[in-house]
Amino acid sequence: MQMFNPLEKFGINLAVASFSRRQDGNMSLSFGDTRDSLENRKKFLGGLSIDYRDLITAKQVHGKNVEYMAQENKGSGALDYDSSVPDTDGFITDQPGVPIAILTADCLSIFIYDPKRPAVAVLHAGWRSTEQNIAQEGVSAMQNKFGSQPQDLLVGFGPSIRSCCFEVEKDFKSNFAFGLLKREGRVFMDIALINQRQLLACKVKEQNIFDPGLCTFSDNGFFSFRKEAQNAGRMISVIMLRK
Repeated sequence: MQMFNPLEKFGINLAVASFSRRQDGNMSLSFGDTRDSLENRKKFLGGLSIDYRDLITAKQVHGKNVEYMAQENKGSGALDYDSSVPDTDGFITDQPGVPIAILTADCLSIFIYDPKRPAVAVLHAGWRSTEQNIAQEGVSAMQNKFGSQPQDLLVGFGPSIRSCCFEVEKDFKSNFAFGLLKREGRVFMDIALINQRQLLACKVKEQNIFDPGLCTFSDNGFFSFRKEAQNAGRMISVIMLRK
């Protein structure tokens, strides 16, 4: 099984990070066809040396709440959706062996690693969370909890719907000062660019942000809610400090 590590270019070895693809199966316990989801998690996470029973997931609400996770939180959402951490769209942790994850099917996943602490974060950035600047919330949470310095942070993006395909209504109302592109009388959103700009505004270095440019809508290798609606499964984005 091929693993995709969005932080690989930085050469880190104290954390494991990866996102799944369609071929890895649905990772959600509440969306799409969930019959094989636990087995899919077990196989995918096993390839990362993560026990699927330790996984921490959230009941994502497209907000900006970022929560700290510790050893006692392991297993929240691992085996059933009801035990997921409620009303949360991002996690941070500085504890080894605590796998934190979010689930996506067009929304952007953001992986953050602080090599100085060390500490990690994973964020779920749909357009609503992006409008609420969840990227800044994640960086601020790491600053407040760990004393992280933004200029030290290494960031990787997962796959998401890109500006080639993310069309919004012409009268789309938002607080975005940038990232809305007009083409042939139509309006498209560049959600990755917006999050990159928000991270730069937090003093994260541009060279420390890696965007693989993968589009969940145009690339059938990913699940896409916009394309598949209620039938869409979910990819997992997971990060964990090694023990």
